Amino acid sequence: MNKNRYLKLRSVLFIKGMLFSIFGFFIGRDKKRIIFNSEFNTEFNHNSKYLFLYFLKHYPDFDIKFVINDLEQQKQLNQSIGPYFIDTYSFKNRLYVLKAATWITSSLETPIGGFAQSYKRKVFHLGHGAPLKCIGRAEKYLNWKKALYYRLIKGNFSYFFSTSKAFSETWRACLNLKHEQVVIAGQARNDALDVNYKHATHVLQLQKEKKHILYAPTWRPFDDTEIFPFLDFNAEQLDLFLGQQGCTLHLRVHPNFETGIPSKVKNMKNVSVLSRECVTDINEILGQFDLLITDYSSIYLDFLLTLKPILFLPYDYEKYKNKIGFTIPYEQATPGPKPKTQKQFINEISELLNNESYFATERKDANDWLNVVQDQHAKQNAQLIFQLTES
Repeated sequence: MNKNRYLKLRSVLFIKGMLFSIFGFFIGRDKKRIIFNSEFNTEFNHNSKYLFLYFLKHYPDFDIKFVINDLEQQKQLNQSIGPYFIDTYSFKNRLYVLKAATWITSSLETPIGGFAQSYKRKVFHLGHGAPLKCIGRAEKYLNWKKALYYRLIKGNFSYFFSTSKAFSETWRACLNLKHEQVVIAGQARNDALDVNYKHATHVLQLQKEKKHILYAPTWRPFDDTEIFPFLDFNAEQLDLFLGQQGCTLHLRVHPNFETGIPSKVKNMKNVSVLSRECVTDINEILGQFDLLITDYSSIYLDFLLTLKPILFLPYDYEKYKNKIGFTIPYEQATPGPKPKTQKQFINEISELLNNESYFATERKDANDWLNVVQDQHAKQNAQLIFQLTES
């Protein structure tokens, strides 16, 4: 249902941009103007957000704007960060965006929809996570509507950024891209993993006297996500263990399922539900956690850069593999224990938090394999973009 909703939103943006796609063929390009956007032109998030902030700081001689069609959010951002946020509702603003020689996005939605938007313009797709799972035209649940949409927007992009050669073929398959259209690059958002990173706005600070665990299971299009998927699950026992370890476990689920968290989990004293209202951008605080628990979420690939411990709960691996599919060998790419009972779960958390060498070598090997760029991500992105726009 959510996938269909997203397809409808994307289709609307595509149709609204069709006339301007044609109009754009006859408009000159300003090489000093760079336009950023992210999901559905309504969000200020993902890699676009962090690279945009980097450009504002380091390239003041460029004309830089971020498209936000949520007018209330746009107003707040213009007040807190500066007058760099615009919408594309008016003809004047659309013309302004069309004149930019460079567009940078984190999603398949470009600042203005339609087709052939890479004509006389370089359009960079930064992504919003490594494609651990099949995406785009390679999706297992692809229907004809989505296949048509992907075919129509292929010409909107010049380059896709990939964190590793391991994912490059996946990005090519997403829209059936040419080999040279996928380039190795870091993810700008991962600069925020550094505790010294300066955020543009206030960011939640976790209590330093405690240990913090992030539990971030992925969303499943075919079923509800099981929280603590153990036959021997005992909320009281797990809560007691977390308290004895001086830990808070922060549960981060898909926003559509925040209301469906079992009451016995929400009532645990040492479990905190980290809602989108509390933290809209998890990458802002990801580096503060001491341990990550997930199943198939690509968030662990970002967290790998910290070399901190990771625990995996692939309780429905075979079903997920058959229905969604993986782009790289899951076992090889997931450097951490995979407990199947709560007893094992507790023992593994204790070992990961108290033994620095436990799975340390595996984490480093996986990080070297899957994250080619391991620091100064935004700087590397900017240099690569200038290099490719001049080629």
